[in-house]
Amino acid sequence: MTGRHPLPETRSRSPRFLSKAKSALLLLSLVSSAAAAPPILVRVQPETIAELQKRDPMIRLVKPGEEAKVVREETPSIIADSTILHDGKNWTLVPKGAVVHTPKALRERLNKKPVGILLPWQDFLTRNRTWIVSHEVSFDQAAGTETIPAEHCSAWKKQEKLVVAVHNQGPISVQLASADCPTPSTLTHR
Repeated sequence: MTGRHPLPETRSRSPRFLSKAKSALLLLSLVSSAAAAPPILVRVQPETIAELQKRDPMIRLVKPGEEAKVVREETPSIIADSTILHDGKNWTLVPKGAVVHTPKALRERLNKKPVGILLPWQDFLTRNRTWIVSHEVSFDQAAGTETIPAEHCSAWKKQEKLVVAVHNQGPISVQLASADCPTPSTLTHR
């Protein structure tokens, strides 16, 4: 004997042995899963489906074959809720009820079809100071909880200018409560 062990050396053959063992295990797992029986499926009966649908709140929202009708409120028109003032070239909008006095000669400048350029209130007022005047009111006067002094109302009637109620330099609707002031129903609106 030359000093060699009768068993083969495993150190040099170890990687090959592991590769063959992995291949054998993989093949064995594929064969075993292919030979396994198919899973058993429970068949759902129509009565069970109907019972589940009765309990589902989403099924009540829209039934198949039916379209849900969307009800939308009409969007309010800013022009319908406003009084149009125009000078023939330019125009502006003020809230209905903001014009507190209209002389007969100026009624033609109210609520006509807008022609020309839409201007912000301040620009329109600046260009048309010859026939428009603004009158500052408090918020309580605009709401109708505080009356506008009768002398203001009588002064408006003597003017040949259109009077627009403003609060902080912006036009505002006014609820006229004084007996000497014209009521909103006597004003010219669309």
